[in-house]
Amino acid sequence: MVSPATIGGARARAAGAATCLMIALSLAAGLSGGAFPAWPAGLVAWLIGIALLPTISSFQRVQTGLMAGVGVAALAVAIAGGAGGVLGPLVVGNQALLAMLATVSFLRMVTRTGDDPDERLPRGRRALWQTLLATHLFGAVINISAAFIVGQRIARDGSLTPLQAKVVSRAFTAAACWSPLFAAMAVVLHYVPGVDMFHVTRVNLVLAVLLLGWSAQSLARDAAVDDFVGFPLHREALTVPLLLAALVVGLYLLPTGWPILSTIIVAALGCVALLRMGRPPGETRRLLLHHVERELPRMGGEFALFLGASVLAGGIAALASVGHLDLVIDPHQPREGIPLLFTLVALTLVGIHPVISVATLSGLFPTTLAAPDLVGIVVLMAWSVALGTSPFSGTALALQGRFGIPATRFLRWNLAYLAIGLVLASAVLLAADYFAWA
Repeated sequence: MVSPATIGGARARAAGAATCLMIALSLAAGLSGGAFPAWPAGLVAWLIGIALLPTISSFQRVQTGLMAGVGVAALAVAIAGGAGGVLGPLVVGNQALLAMLATVSFLRMVTRTGDDPDERLPRGRRALWQTLLATHLFGAVINISAAFIVGQRIARDGSLTPLQAKVVSRAFTAAACWSPLFAAMAVVLHYVPGVDMFHVTRVNLVLAVLLLGWSAQSLARDAAVDDFVGFPLHREALTVPLLLAALVVGLYLLPTGWPILSTIIVAALGCVALLRMGRPPGETRRLLLHHVERELPRMGGEFALFLGASVLAGGIAALASVGHLDLVIDPHQPREGIPLLFTLVALTLVGIHPVISVATLSGLFPTTLAAPDLVGIVVLMAWSVALGTSPFSGTALALQGRFGIPATRFLRWNLAYLAIGLVLASAVLLAADYFAWA
């Protein structure tokens, strides 16, 4: 990804400030119960996405262009067929989702990872287990930044060993199936109407534990495990995840009527504010300015992907409304979600981002899903088991860019993880069917 400096310091600062404005406008729309419209936040999101286009990679431009092209073509056919009211949803787009992702990024200001450069790093099997847990917990809160933080700390000469790369990629992607703060969960909450985030999390935590347990056991048998250099897990590293979880659950249980994405935004902001209390104001101001001016303008990829996905989803939904498509996605029982799971994983392996798959899927939903939680569970399962393996995934490409590891190697390294992940996910769905979990 191109540095914000490439688009100019002033332009990067303007993009960061505009992102903060989008968060405020989105929060006003969410907390007001519709009294304040969502379109201003959506309009600002589109302006930011356009401004940050120069910062995204060629691959992302092609991906976004294809999504938008298909969506616009579908919209044109739908409008010609008599569809109306399609432009309003396009302006609103995925502003709530983008606002949540941008807000969650501020947690980097208070996430302590014990990165003392003079500290002796742990080695061996125990270090491997610590690194799995640390990467998973950090990833559940700060997303891909966790893989970078852990990877940079344990890397030798700027790169990771195959075993270290397996540990970091598997631990990080396993968090995608349950974390409320992952982009994956935000996508599900946006595109799957009626989904209960906490129900999805409870079921998929089972899969995350199984994935981590299998990874710990299988990777501990690696011939290079005795020389494995791992990440030190500190007690203070648990502060942010625990506080954030408490705030999200506490706010969710209150009779506020707030949308879940707005609830997460408030919880994340509250977490940052509480953990910066008592710290020097000058230091807080410096960290805040750095994040707004340097980190937020790096979200060009996210803006392009989710805005393009909104065009694609809107086009398919409009086309379905006038074309009376017979293909409807609506699994009723957990076992019926297994074919959908394998389909989504296969699409991810050939380079179709899960966001594109889910956006397309949403256009094929009936007016009311029989089991929205089941759809959310399956989507997140597919996301978590496939992204660490697909050489086209954002995770593989990000690790390639940061550590110089060819993305194609993740296909070879994590293919067994993918196969076992599908087996474990299918087993969880069958258990959910038997015990009526979903």
